Amino acid sequence: MRSSVVDYLSASTLRRRLLSGSTWALGGKIGAATIGIVTTGVLTRLLTKQEVAVYLLAFSIISLGAVIGSLGLPKTVLRFVAESITLGQPGRARRAIYTALGLGVLGALCISLAYFFIVGDLVSRYLFHSSALVAVIGLTAGWMAISTMQEIMAETFRGFHDIRMATLFGGLATGGKSAGLIMRVMLLACLVLLLATVGHTDLRTVMLASVGAGAASSLLAALFLHNKISSLGTQGMENRISVGDELRDAFPILIISLTSFILLSAADLWILNYFGSKDEVAVYGVAARLVTFIAMPLLLTNLVLPPIIAEMYAQDRTAELEGTLRSFSTLSGVPSLLVLILFMLLGGPILGLVYGAKLFPPGSLAIHQGAIVLVLLSAGKLAAVWAGSCGAVLQFTGHQRSMLRVNLLTSPLFIMGALLVVRDYGPVGIASMTAAITVLQNAALVLVAKRKTGMWTHVSLSPSRLRKSLSRR
Repeated sequence: MRSSVVDYLSASTLRRRLLSGSTWALGGKIGAATIGIVTTGVLTRLLTKQEVAVYLLAFSIISLGAVIGSLGLPKTVLRFVAESITLGQPGRARRAIYTALGLGVLGALCISLAYFFIVGDLVSRYLFHSSALVAVIGLTAGWMAISTMQEIMAETFRGFHDIRMATLFGGLATGGKSAGLIMRVMLLACLVLLLATVGHTDLRTVMLASVGAGAASSLLAALFLHNKISSLGTQGMENRISVGDELRDAFPILIISLTSFILLSAADLWILNYFGSKDEVAVYGVAARLVTFIAMPLLLTNLVLPPIIAEMYAQDRTAELEGTLRSFSTLSGVPSLLVLILFMLLGGPILGLVYGAKLFPPGSLAIHQGAIVLVLLSAGKLAAVWAGSCGAVLQFTGHQRSMLRVNLLTSPLFIMGALLVVRDYGPVGIASMTAAITVLQNAALVLVAKRKTGMWTHVSLSPSRLRKSLSRR
């Protein structure tokens, strides 16, 4: 059995999988990021500045709901499927998928119904002080449920090493994990049609278009996933994975995802909205979206590597795995640095070009603040890219709790720091605190990954070491 597994993951096979997965991941993330920026640019021309801010807040609520509703299952099903297929137990993989999908449906229903009947009104009125959010509670709850299932299905495809399907059928509000090209293209087409025909619209129409695109994409994903599951054999059914097994594995990942999301994707916008204005939220939120281009190389790396990390670590091939991790970190770090330099030199003009003069009038305070926010957030994200796939290593080698402890320590630091600076420094203060905590968190994760697994994940500055590592692939 062991020799067959090693043969399966031979050097040539690893090279093909990395190249094939990287091609789809790279193309998908570039396409998703580009479509996402264009979509936001269209939104800033269709909606008022206040409506743009409310849309960004709604999007963050949906993303949080998807994280909670998925119960940490996306990474769990990815690991179990990749592990089972590698060990020649497709029946075990089938059981893991059905269990995850069943739990996901339950989680999606619970979180969406809770938001629709209880949480939505409370959050919209008393936390965000927004009647516009109250008006779209139903659409927000529906998009939340759709996003939950999109994430679980996308990660299931990734467990099969099918990066193409994962890239096509992910969702918008899933933390950037999946490109979701089909949904993005459909939504952008709807918005461009609105811009070309009527020139403006309201928030409710945009939300309705988003839900419709998500529902259509999810139905297609379910069809393709059913065909893939049907092709699995029955070997390994006796070693089935129970509901308790999946939930025990998923719970630390859920807490990690929650703390990471709150730190990196929600708390900054929510604190700024509570103490600042909707105009500041819009400026900060759209500037933060451009930071995707800094993080994109690491995102595509983390789309390809997780199943390979799980397999190679299980086979005790840590030296080879470390070489792969650090090679990808280096290859990711160089383009991210170049994008940061571009933002430092031309941040203001880029914001004006992408989002238009209605949101960023030339010479205004908004464009000045936006440029500073863009550079600060990009610098923090560059540190995360240079740290490499340290979080993925901990999650897919069974050390989720160590990552959880780091996140639980750093998230309160960010919230306390942001509360101290938001009144006096507004968006710039929030961006500074976000960048500082991101650097601290990723430095800690690199050290913890080394201590737990014996592997460094950060960027290598040695060209000879990089060439040697790549030559082994």
